Amino acid sequence: MTHVGQCRHEELPDMFARENPCVANLPQIKVQDLKEVTEEVVTTTLRRGLNFYSTIQAHDGHWPGDYGGPMFLLPGLVITLYITGALNVVLSIEHQREMCRYLFNHQARLFSYILALLKYYGLLLLLNYHLHMNFSFWNEDGGWGLHIEGPSTMFGTVLSYVTLRLLGEGRFGAEGVMEKGRKWILDHGGATAITSWGKMWLSVLGAYEWSGNNPLPPEVWLCPYILPIHPGFSLSHCVCV
Repeated sequence: MTHVGQCRHEELPDMFARENPCVANLPQIKVQDLKEVTEEVVTTTLRRGLNFYSTIQAHDGHWPGDYGGPMFLLPGLVITLYITGALNVVLSIEHQREMCRYLFNHQARLFSYILALLKYYGLLLLLNYHLHMNFSFWNEDGGWGLHIEGPSTMFGTVLSYVTLRLLGEGRFGAEGVMEKGRKWILDHGGATAITSWGKMWLSVLGAYEWSGNNPLPPEVWLCPYILPIHPGFSLSHCVCV
């Protein structure tokens, strides 16, 4: 599998709108007062809404949405499909290949964002010229972050590495992507140093003992909401986990 550069993602609504063009072009209606809200105005507005959503609907009937950014969502999908034996049923070879490409493209680069800023402001050449500094050592560190713009973390790296293995990538290959990812994990304490969310997914996969997870007693939900430690105040992802 080829490791290509950063790919350009299209907005899903725009992509489907081009495939499902709307025939009727109804005018946009703006009202300034409740007296202007007539049956015709309401009907036209509803038809505009229906036309809009019909253009961004996928062929199988659902409305897809792009949730790009977090690196911990795709692994959960792949792990779930793998343990249920539905990986190759739900995901075609082309889908699996593009998932691998997505992970390849977002493997973290050490100081890449600092370099980008330096290049943008023209400071990189200035530093090289006056300080005779060699920036060639700022290479990929081999890990993955919590999100596509974050530094490498054990959480993002282990889950992304496991996802690639489940999608068919071997221990070696992919132009060194797998070796670099594995080296990052080992150099930072190993996969057991992953956070609780990661331990949960590894346990679901069968690669980590459930006894290694820190349980959260469900009885805490019985506590009054006046307590700041009530789980209802947590992020929705935390509540689900």
